[in-house]
Amino acid sequence: METSKKKSFSPKRVKSSHFRVANRSYFLDINLASNDKKYLKITRSLFMGEGNDRKYDSVVIFPEDIEGFQKSLKEVVSYIN
Repeated sequence: METSKKKSFSPKRVKSSHFRVANRSYFLDINLASNDKKYLKITRSLFMGEGNDRKYDSVVIFPEDIEGFQKSLKEVVSYIN
């Protein structure tokens, strides 16, 4: 019997930025997908206390969605400032 092995894909990071606030860290990464297209991955890392694992939440924004994302982000941020 032949078993197939899944290849694990680790995206290539093109550009990265991060910032920390209290027990949270935010990562903004531009990665290169297996089809050579760039995408934005935003990750929040939350410190859950000593002896506990961190909690990670991520959202991926594809190139065709960037313009709408920027427009909506700018709109909602204007209500904060």
